[in-house]
Amino acid sequence: MAKATIADVAKHCGVSTATVSMVLTNKGRISATTRERVLEAVKELGYVYNQAAANLRHKRSNLVGLVTPDITNPFFSEMIAGLSHYLEEQDSLLFLANAEESVERQSKFIDSLLSQNAGGVVMCPAMETNLDFLQTVQSRGFPIVLTVRPIGEDQFDFVGTNNFMGLQLATEHLIKKGHKHIAFVGGLEISKTRSHRLGGYMSKLMEHGIPFNERYIRSCSASRSEGAKVTRELLDQHPEITAIIGYQDIVAFGVMRAIKDLGKTVGKDIAVVGFDDVAESANTNPALTSISVSAREIGRAAGEIILARMEGDKQPYKSVVFPPKLVVRSSCG
Repeated sequence: MAKATIADVAKHCGVSTATVSMVLTNKGRISATTRERVLEAVKELGYVYNQAAANLRHKRSNLVGLVTPDITNPFFSEMIAGLSHYLEEQDSLLFLANAEESVERQSKFIDSLLSQNAGGVVMCPAMETNLDFLQTVQSRGFPIVLTVRPIGEDQFDFVGTNNFMGLQLATEHLIKKGHKHIAFVGGLEISKTRSHRLGGYMSKLMEHGIPFNERYIRSCSASRSEGAKVTRELLDQHPEITAIIGYQDIVAFGVMRAIKDLGKTVGKDIAVVGFDDVAESANTNPALTSISVSAREIGRAAGEIILARMEGDKQPYKSVVFPPKLVVRSSCG
């Protein structure tokens, strides 16, 4: 049977070949309905975007791309280490890009990978990533493994953790230590991951009959300075707070600094819990209690999946979710 051509796809959809081309290259202004119709036709007819992509199954390079939203975050450093070590063991190369939460930078990087005939990409997608864009890239025969932030349920391979459960563990720990005025600091309001973590936090408060106080919730970017700034404002307005959960360890480090700057003692006056359990958590003073999400294992598992896809694995999409663990140290007393 002859291979489907771009003309076949266009005829099947009742559009021009130019429209099909724009959908497959994610260029031009195409309606969501037309885009979906073209992508369905591509799947139905078995059309492969170009000869290079058609040969990827047998001639893939050993280059794997990795897109992260913030390379300065120690969590991603740990994840990168897990991924890069595994790829080295398999004689594959890692090409790293820092998207800085920019969908434009992310798109340019993926286009560069495609032009270099890379084997596939592991990515923690920028917050405003468009699902259609990822579907278009994948329809061109380019494997994608998402990490940390799932998009499009059951449409991509995913490796991450259970954020809801992680905050339940952190909140439960503080409640058992007698805390009732527990704050949550960090994350951006548009973040779905933050919503999941807030859900875990709120569910535990409700379970123990502790009223939820929205004034105890503050958002901020992932940095020590922002974590410290927000915490100083929060404690100035609500001195009754006795415990704070940081959205990430890097934010929790800022929380601890602010507490010290205010002349208070971490673990005695105010308890602090982080999220990620990066290497630095065990070396702070006091050592930070944190939720471990197996960052290195996430990276390694993503590497195993992407290489399998590059070698032609056609099994259903996989979702690998590492259970979070509470690592108790002295920051809670």
